[in-house]
Amino acid sequence: MQHTPGRTRPHGFSSMVMRHPHLVVTVCFLAAMALVSGVGLRQLYQMTRYDLHSRQRDLEVRAVGVDALISAERRRLLFLRDYAEHLLASPSQQRVGLQNPKVQAALRDSDQPQWEAPGAMDGPRVFGTNAQGLAGIDGFDRDAAALPADIVLARSISPLLAISQHADAVQSTVAYISANGLYVLSPERPDAHAPDLLRRFSTMPYYRLHATGQNAGHDIVWTPIYTESKKGEAIATLSAPVYTNGRFRGAVVMDVAPSRLLSLQLATSNLTDDDSPVEFGLLNSNGDLVYFVDGKITSQRPARFDPYLLDMARTQAAAWMARGQGYVERSGRYLLFQHVGESHWILLTDTDDSELTLAAARRVFSSPLIVAWLAIAVLLIGTLRVVKHIFGQYVEASTRLETLARSDPLTGLANRRRFQEAFDETLERAARESGDEATTPAMALLMLDIDYFKRVNDRFGHAAGDRVLVIFADILRGNLRSAEMPARVGGEEFAALLPGADLATAAAVAERIRQAVEAHAANAAQTASMPGEAVNPDAIAFTVSIGVAASPADCPAHYEALMQVADRRLYAAKESGRNRVVAEDSRSIDPARA
Repeated sequence: MQHTPGRTRPHGFSSMVMRHPHLVVTVCFLAAMALVSGVGLRQLYQMTRYDLHSRQRDLEVRAVGVDALISAERRRLLFLRDYAEHLLASPSQQRVGLQNPKVQAALRDSDQPQWEAPGAMDGPRVFGTNAQGLAGIDGFDRDAAALPADIVLARSISPLLAISQHADAVQSTVAYISANGLYVLSPERPDAHAPDLLRRFSTMPYYRLHATGQNAGHDIVWTPIYTESKKGEAIATLSAPVYTNGRFRGAVVMDVAPSRLLSLQLATSNLTDDDSPVEFGLLNSNGDLVYFVDGKITSQRPARFDPYLLDMARTQAAAWMARGQGYVERSGRYLLFQHVGESHWILLTDTDDSELTLAAARRVFSSPLIVAWLAIAVLLIGTLRVVKHIFGQYVEASTRLETLARSDPLTGLANRRRFQEAFDETLERAARESGDEATTPAMALLMLDIDYFKRVNDRFGHAAGDRVLVIFADILRGNLRSAEMPARVGGEEFAALLPGADLATAAAVAERIRQAVEAHAANAAQTASMPGEAVNPDAIAFTVSIGVAASPADCPAHYEALMQVADRRLYAAKESGRNRVVAEDSRSIDPARA
């Protein structure tokens, strides 16, 4: 009967399974998990992209709300500005206003350091100061010819400011500030000293930008965040300049009320699936940023916004306005942007991969398919664990063998093989850091040998000798830095690698070790056993001789060369009386003279 080729393949596959069951199971497991994970991750990724685009659409809805807010504020502000300019340009209304006795009384009092006049129709009062009070205040100048018209305007606009201020539940401040040194605020600030308040106005962007001519287009300006002096809260303002005959006459100022921002936030859907407050920013074309956190306006950057992405937003504000909407990404962080209507503002919000993944995972885990997916994963993992448990013992044994091959089992120090590897690694690291393999790095070797160790074994036994070796190993560890490596390279012979050390430093380290051994010997003499008692190995006194070699002082940084020099000097230490350090071929450090 002939052997057909079709029968050889099952036999070959079965043989492979029998020889390498863990490999076959692992490969099958990885293939199945890769397939299941690939499908799951693709679905998860698509959900995160969907969630990202959903946030972009939600941001677009918010931008519509912000545009409505800004438009409403601009309309209110433009109405007040247009009213003021119309009144200043109307001679008939000026004549009627000047006939009012309260205006005449205000003109008579206008030479006082602080004067006031009642507003029209029970509106807020008008406050002002004289020419001396305006001295040194930038942006204000007493013009006696224009003063009557300015007082008439301030009284006439007073009730309109009150109406505009009361239109908001929080009743934020609305003001008209005249360059002639008078103002009207709603709500009033009767406790304020007029020159002091005018001096504050002169420093604030909402007035200074107009008074200094920086707003050449006479546009409405949203000023950067500032702190309200009385309440200490962060607010922002919209301001518009008032001009007549090409001359700056003052500015209408209106706070952006937090209550309106909170209403805007609650009027749109949350960007997240929970009830946590949404944080978003508003960026203008000049790079100024304000943030809205829990319905409150602040200049403090929320922690969730990435500073790098915000810097990118500031530098690319014009390009983003042209794009209209989109997002930028860096290291898993996203900054979404949406141009607000036809304004000079961009609405920003922030998210990251973890937040998007978590939102997508909630939807994934709500699907019945996740149960089947998890069941397959559990079965595959269980099968793999059984196989890995069988072969795990072999891996653990191999690890133990590798550890034994690289360390001394008695002292736990590195053995000769590991010591030489560390020497080579130090050379390679020094060459990488210097960038020149020909450069000889500074490094030193110590060769250490316990004096008369054979006598310890002969007198106290090999168990006591082993204890002495362990004690000496502990002394080495305690007197070397973490970057320096001690090793046991023979029976009672030890070595130490000192990267970066010169000959003098290495000799000092060796002497410190020798003195530490002497200190142990002194302590051992005090705790020596009484006659007839068993010998305590910890109380056995011993000394050590040390040879020192360093590169480049003695020879190039070569393992065999340095070991030979250190070994020669160790032999010299033995020959010259032991218990000493030899760092030069011509002399040794005698502890009696050290």
